[in-house]
Amino acid sequence: MPFTAKVVTAAEWGARSPEPGTFPFQRTIPRYVIVHHTDNQNPPNDPSTGTIEGALRFARIIQTSHMDERSWSDSGHNFLNTTGGFILEGRHGSLNAVKQGFCIQSAHAAQDPGKLANGNQSPGIENEGNFMTFQMGQKQWQSLVELCVSLCDSCNISPLNIKGHRDFSNTDCPGDLLYSQLPRLRKQVADKLGLQFMPEELENDSQVVDLKFSSTGSAVIKLQQRLRDRGFNPGAVDGVFGENTEAAVKAFQRSVGLQDDGIVGNNTRTKLGLS
Repeated sequence: MPFTAKVVTAAEWGARSPEPGTFPFQRTIPRYVIVHHTDNQNPPNDPSTGTIEGALRFARIIQTSHMDERSWSDSGHNFLNTTGGFILEGRHGSLNAVKQGFCIQSAHAAQDPGKLANGNQSPGIENEGNFMTFQMGQKQWQSLVELCVSLCDSCNISPLNIKGHRDFSNTDCPGDLLYSQLPRLRKQVADKLGLQFMPEELENDSQVVDLKFSSTGSAVIKLQQRLRDRGFNPGAVDGVFGENTEAAVKAFQRSVGLQDDGIVGNNTRTKLGLS
């Protein structure tokens, strides 16, 4: 499936050029789609007023804030999704990169201790509004789904790896209500891509599914920390179940007389003391 989401490019909304010497930005291999909120007012006081003209203006306001107030080299995010359902490119080069299966180094999801790593190597979507107590409208929700479908398909990202900013950083972003809707978002994206997952796999930070190679999330961080505490080196504690974590799991399983299949199911979880 080609990248089908309609995106207004940085050039089309009148973006400033990135800071001299910073462009082109480094291309990266994306693992996640990361959902944010802009923490602005909601309708009827939304900055973009739900219009395309307002969306272009809002993109310029955000870029100015990121560059002048935060001293970033460009917009920190890769895409902006406004209340009117308009999607705009953020950091220069983002759209071309994701169409080719890559992303570009950005500045939207720094890692804090005990959180997922490498968020800035994956596409970040700013959603206009504050979703702590406000439910996203249908038009904006539909454009978010369409963008996530295109990103997951073009960049070979599992819908299970649609995450919230709070999974990477100590923040309430993307708001409690939008974060609670991520399982629904994953499900709708998976359906459009013809993929099926168990309901518990779609949940935020599910502790009940088996952990195995390519699993991600806070449960993997806890696993990696526990393995390290028990003297089995999983590599970086980054929330990604890769080759080093798999090798550490197998070594632990052998040490306690379990089958060394590298899968953390009920028996391995119990032996490790993971709840």
